[in-house]
Amino acid sequence: MSNPTHWMRSFSIRLRMHGAIAVVIGLFALVGVIGLRGGRHLGDLNSNFMHHSVKEIRNVSDARFLLGELRRHEKDMVIHYEDGVAVLKAREAWLASLKGTRAAFEHMLEGEEDEDNPMARDALKALTAYEAATAKVLEQIQNGAYDTAIAADKMLAMAKQQVRTAEEKLAAIDKVVAADAEQTRADFEAELQRTMWLFLGTLGVVVVVVVPLTLLNSSSILAPMQRARTVAMAIAEGDLTQPVPTEGADEAADLLRALAHMQGALGRLVGEVREASGSIHTAANEVASGNTDLSGRTEQAAGSPPWSRRALPPPKA
Repeated sequence: MSNPTHWMRSFSIRLRMHGAIAVVIGLFALVGVIGLRGGRHLGDLNSNFMHHSVKEIRNVSDARFLLGELRRHEKDMVIHYEDGVAVLKAREAWLASLKGTRAAFEHMLEGEEDEDNPMARDALKALTAYEAATAKVLEQIQNGAYDTAIAADKMLAMAKQQVRTAEEKLAAIDKVVAADAEQTRADFEAELQRTMWLFLGTLGVVVVVVVPLTLLNSSSILAPMQRARTVAMAIAEGDLTQPVPTEGADEAADLLRALAHMQGALGRLVGEVREASGSIHTAANEVASGNTDLSGRTEQAAGSPPWSRRALPPPKA
């Protein structure tokens, strides 16, 4: 008997089957833990992407659009500087765009502190400086204080520099947001691949552990059963000399020990029968010998003269 099989047969079949069930349940639990862990991590990455990266991308897009609107309304005020009503409408739209742009940058500051927050603060400072530098010029444009649109536009040169600063900060924020989104995508793919490899590794463990143990357990049960069948058939045919292996502590070993006990008992019974048969045969021979001797004496007595006849001894009991 091989050592692994011998070691397995030191435990009962019931215990081995319960152990096999426990191993399978444990492996299924491992698969479940891997799936839950991977799914939770993937869910966190997806949630981070949806609630942070997408939000940041939307804020950058809104800020870029509103900055463009801010510049457009500013030009409208300069172009229509001679039309006070048109300048007033353009200025109202300009103020709305400025407010929206500031709100877009403020949204970027929400949540945990990250790499783009200092840039968003610098952009807000530039917008504040732009508003302050533009307010007096726009008031004069609305009142028609400048002779030409070119003169009015020149007065906004310093204010426009602040807008360009805000645009530069926005471009830097856009790069940071794009890098974060790319990193999140890379992390998602890496986690997906890691989860896949963990699943494959678990399947490998199932193949390496469960299959050999199942085959060994099957062999440890079937081999003694087949041996017990061979011994039982030999006993049925009258062969009481078959060796009966009784190693192990499982139910199969108990069965083989019972067969060995039965084989020994039958051997003793056959021996006793043979001994009794021998005794009967000896007694029968003695009886036959006595009868032959008695018959000879009787014939001898019948052939002798009367005067030579003697009384025969009584027959043996």
